[in-house]
Amino acid sequence: MLIESLSEQFLQDAEDIREDIHRHPELGYEEERTASLVSRLLEEAGLDQVRSGVGGTGVVGLLRGAKRGRTVALRADMDALPILEQTGLPYASENEGVMHACGHDGHVAVLLSVARLLADRRQSLPGDVKFIFQPAEEGGGGGRRMMQEGALDDPHADAIFALHGYSGVEPGQIALSPTPTAAMLGFRMEIKGRGGHGSMPNTTVDPIMIGSEIVVAAQTVVSRETHPARPAVISFCAFQAGTKENIIPPEATLLGTIRAVEMDVLYELRAGLERIATGVAETLRGSVTIEDIGVPYPPVKNDPELLELVRRVGTELLGRQNVVEMGEQRMGAEDFAFFLAEQGGVPGIFFRVGVRSDENLHTAQFDFGSEALEPAILMMANVANEFLAGRAAGE
Repeated sequence: MLIESLSEQFLQDAEDIREDIHRHPELGYEEERTASLVSRLLEEAGLDQVRSGVGGTGVVGLLRGAKRGRTVALRADMDALPILEQTGLPYASENEGVMHACGHDGHVAVLLSVARLLADRRQSLPGDVKFIFQPAEEGGGGGRRMMQEGALDDPHADAIFALHGYSGVEPGQIALSPTPTAAMLGFRMEIKGRGGHGSMPNTTVDPIMIGSEIVVAAQTVVSRETHPARPAVISFCAFQAGTKENIIPPEATLLGTIRAVEMDVLYELRAGLERIATGVAETLRGSVTIEDIGVPYPPVKNDPELLELVRRVGTELLGRQNVVEMGEQRMGAEDFAFFLAEQGGVPGIFFRVGVRSDENLHTAQFDFGSEALEPAILMMANVANEFLAGRAAGE
């Protein structure tokens, strides 16, 4: 039987947790307060084991059901972003310049609530549940570190599930896709020129001009070197140079990301970007060095049978009309991929839950909100229970 509703007090507790985490955001590998809160609440929920410091600041909780069976893992990411919050909410960030602009406060509150919900039902739980609270999803590769430090082991998980807030569908809806996220690699370009007075550009090697040409020319790697049927994108997201309006600086920095659905395309983009940037810089009498930021994130590829399980649970719990198929490929990235079978992990699913927001993720106005909490908690709890009961597709 599905768990179909939650009490008002239970939902208020979940909202209180979310607002507390939202008020105290922490960047990747700095989630000390968040991890401490997670550990305390897992212990209070009566979990059998709580491990902290996994993969840096990660936390892994284990709930043993009264019946022996399989083990399912559920994952939430904990880190915030370096963004100055502009929501005006009463629980807005108190850590200036850092905010939960990607909804990870909601993810943590959801998973803590699922732990409490399933712990109260451990006598009917047909297996074990691991609760994985991961640091540094936002480019820091926290999922990779947690995998390397055995987050899925002892006992070994048989499957893993994760969700993410998404403003593209309404609260009470979920969105599904066979490949919900793309591969991603961050990069930094350091452009060297020769500085001088703004009135005499002929005596300089202008790194701002070089950088501008690189930004424009790099787009031909996607438009003219990548097959049109293979989604890919190169985005420059920061251009840092200069100190005053009449000084041409000696150097400039470009930051950005490369994204593709397949890893081979990602590496082709990386090679093409370096070739073009080097050629442009040399042509304009400067030089450029390119270094990767972090580790490449593989694409998330959902397990087909588990995807059917989530679709069935969503249909029964929320209604068929509230299970939305993602028609077009999304190019966001997620290091949840490191937990999956293709990267040496286990079969898994990453799905999206609707949130009430007119703002996109990674903006200063985004908020996960409260309306998404109940459907998200119920989806994760029921998916875990259905998997443990052996009611995945074909079982």
